[in-house]
Amino acid sequence: MVILTGGAGFIGSNTLTALNHIYGDDILLVDNVASTSKWKNLVGKSFWQYVHKTRLWSWLDQNIDRAVEAVVHLGACTDTMESDFDYLFENNSSYSLNIWHICTERQIPLIYASSAATYGNGGDGFSDDHEKTDIYKPINPYGYSKHLFDLWVLKQQETPPRWYGIKFFNVYGPGESHKGRMASVAHFAIPQALQSGKIRLFKSYREDCADGEQRRDFIFVQDIVDLIVYFLDASPPNGLYNAGTGRSRSFNDLASAIFSALNLPERIEYFDMPESIKDSYQYVTEADMSKLLATGCPYEPLSLEEGIEQYVKWLQKENKN
Repeated sequence: MVILTGGAGFIGSNTLTALNHIYGDDILLVDNVASTSKWKNLVGKSFWQYVHKTRLWSWLDQNIDRAVEAVVHLGACTDTMESDFDYLFENNSSYSLNIWHICTERQIPLIYASSAATYGNGGDGFSDDHEKTDIYKPINPYGYSKHLFDLWVLKQQETPPRWYGIKFFNVYGPGESHKGRMASVAHFAIPQALQSGKIRLFKSYREDCADGEQRRDFIFVQDIVDLIVYFLDASPPNGLYNAGTGRSRSFNDLASAIFSALNLPERIEYFDMPESIKDSYQYVTEADMSKLLATGCPYEPLSLEEGIEQYVKWLQKENKN
């Protein structure tokens, strides 16, 4: 059996599809669906049992003899605008620490979600070299809550038999509609282009960056899932690993890819960035993928254009149903 936390979420539900192909329904799905629309991500997928995130610990105590092949820990508060640090610490640091202890005690392989937000404004680069981890300075509480756990993990002498912290960059694709304001720009821009014929992007507030030339390492969600499956199957060295394409692209590029996939003329409009995020806005993210590639991982992520084309096709199919 595999334990999948955050299994009803964006990356989690896509991972669940992949795990169904490998493990069937022998999956313990852990989440906090409550009154959100995340339940829709589970329709058509299989799992042995759903457990609320607060009851995972009692379930483990009551099923001590149940063999667990791996824990894929994707559950977290992923709101980069959340200001309640205590809430973020409890969900992103403390909860992960408890899972780490259980996986260490029972010698269960662990894959957990870190984030590119741990790198801060990018001024110190985006290397997943452990020797550089403590130089990074996150610029929002979410990134710091993830960073604290990464730092703690690297100090541990007792660990799960295999463990991997995956630093997700800018993920987009099917299954993110429930995320609201935290959904990808692509999620909002595709229907925007269809309805109004234009895409609205943030203005830039740096002299060295033109409007729309802010850059992200956009990665299609299926490429993230493929990496998770790789870490389940293979045995590369334990540690932190970036999960991006290795190439940053501008938001203008993203808009161009969307217009092309929709066969629409390009029309981009720039608008003011909210004051609340100006100080914590990343102007560039770009994953250094050399560490992962050195493991022999056969990693060939989709280009931005290829990923957007797949996303558009999926959305069009969904809208017909």
